[in-house]
Amino acid sequence: MKTAGARALLVVGLGFGVVLGGCGGGDERTATTSSAPRTTQTATTTGRPGNRGRIPAALRTAESDAEDTIDLALAGKRARVIEKADDLTAVADGAAARALRSAGVSGVQIAEFRARARTVATLAPSAGLLEVALASNRAFELMSDFFAHYDSPIPPTVTALDHLDYEAKLQARAGNVAAIGWAVQELERTWARLRPDVIKAGGDRVAARFDAHVARLGRLAARGGPAAAREAQRGLDLVDEIEAVYQH
Repeated sequence: MKTAGARALLVVGLGFGVVLGGCGGGDERTATTSSAPRTTQTATTTGRPGNRGRIPAALRTAESDAEDTIDLALAGKRARVIEKADDLTAVADGAAARALRSAGVSGVQIAEFRARARTVATLAPSAGLLEVALASNRAFELMSDFFAHYDSPIPPTVTALDHLDYEAKLQARAGNVAAIGWAVQELERTWARLRPDVIKAGGDRVAARFDAHVARLGRLAARGGPAAAREAQRGLDLVDEIEAVYQH
C-alpha cells in the first residue's frame, strides 16, 4: 500500500555519509545513509520469465511486511513497527527462505535478504524511525529479483519502479539531492526497459503519463524538497495504474 510515507535507500558501511532529517515527531532521531550510487539488484526482464509457478504466499507476506513497516515507521507507530519488523524477520528466515531455495535462488541472495530483514528488526526498537523505514526499503528492494523466478501477469520490473519512486520520495524528504539524482537515473533506465511492454499490454495512456512523470522528477531532482517528494508520490500512484494494465 502506497501511503504518503515512502521508502528510500539505506547503504550500510559506505562512506560519504549524509545526515537525514527526522520524521515521526519527537520520537525520531537522525539517520546516516550514503548518497553514493550503487548497483541495484533489479530484475532486468520486462516479461514474465518464471517457471516455478505463482509467486508464493510467503514472498507476498514478506513484501507486505516490508511495506507495512515503512508506513508504520513514517506514521510514528513504534510499537507496531517493532511487531511488523519481527514478522518480516520471521518470514525471511522461514517460509520465504524455503520458497526461494526451492525456486533456485542463490544462497548468497537469500542470506542477503535475511540479513536485511534482521537489520530492520534490530533497528526497530530504538533507532530513528526514518532509519527503520530506510532499512525496510532495502529488504523490499530484493523483491523484483525474487519475483522474476515465478510466473506472474505483472512483470517484476514494475516492482522495481515502485522501489525507485519510493526511494526518490524519501530522499527528497531527507534533502539528499545526490541520492534523488541517482534514483531518477535508475528510474529512467528501468522505465525505458519496461515501457514497450506496457504499451504492448494496452497501457499507452499510462505510459505517456509515466513519461511525463519521469521528466518532471528529473527536473525537480536537483533541488529536491516537497515538490520532488510530491512528484515521486505521483509516480507511485501511476505504478498502481501500470499494475492494473496487466491485471486486466
